Amino acid sequence: MEKSREQRLQAVDRMLDEVMVKHFEMASLIGEYRDLLADLEERPWDRDKRRLARVLPGAKYHVSATFVREHVKRIEGELGMLFPEEDG
Repeated sequence: MEKSREQRLQAVDRMLDEVMVKHFEMASLIGEYRDLLADLEERPWDRDKRRLARVLPGAKYHVSATFVREHVKRIEGELGMLFPEEDG
């Protein structure tokens, strides 16, 4: 069963909301990384924090970035079907 125009627009809106939430989560992760680096500036001898800093930005950030990239592709596809290019 094919989706109606309204259903497609609602799906795009949901996906945009999910992308927005992921960006907030990613911004929070970046804030945590910045805090870690500030801690290391004050305590450069902390081995655990140095080890953690070497793996920045970390798996969680990469997973979120992949989620955003894939969602944007889906959004573009839906919008392309909703608003096709006009000939001429």
